[in-house]
Amino acid sequence: MTKAILKLLLLSIGFCLPGICCGDTNQAISREYQLKTAYLFHFAELAQWPDSTKMTICLQGDNPLRLYLPVLEGMEVDGKIVHILLDPVFAIDQCQILFLSELDALSEAMLTQAKIHHVLLVSDVEQFASKGGMIQFTLRDNKLKLIVNLASVRAANLRLSSKLLRMAEILE
Repeated sequence: MTKAILKLLLLSIGFCLPGICCGDTNQAISREYQLKTAYLFHFAELAQWPDSTKMTICLQGDNPLRLYLPVLEGMEVDGKIVHILLDPVFAIDQCQILFLSELDALSEAMLTQAKIHHVLLVSDVEQFASKGGMIQFTLRDNKLKLIVNLASVRAANLRLSSKLLRMAEILE
């Protein structure tokens, strides 16, 4: 049931996020983060990790996603149960997907650890992809868009499905 709801949210990505330019801002923010949560689940389905036996999505920093990610706990992706880590402190090697709330968190050390441990780095902060992050959410024309830094994804020995790449602007 929850998986069906997430898929419906993904289908709604192409339409305007209500209230972004005028109207109820809280409703628009809620919709935006519901879509980002659905996308993170979709990334888990459409990315491939070398020798991964688990699926953990981690959140670093203070971000409204903290309210929405728990809905993914216990869902299944390719026979793996999804776990959500919202703890303030965790080791990067516990994560397959790591959402960073701040650009400052995207240090050389973080990029190196992501490569070593094959962690997909995602954020919604400006310039994330151009600074070496892997997938960046951005709002354009009141629509949620993706920017993928393909070189960073490949450097971490990750593979993204063509379905995911077709939805994104690609940086090489």
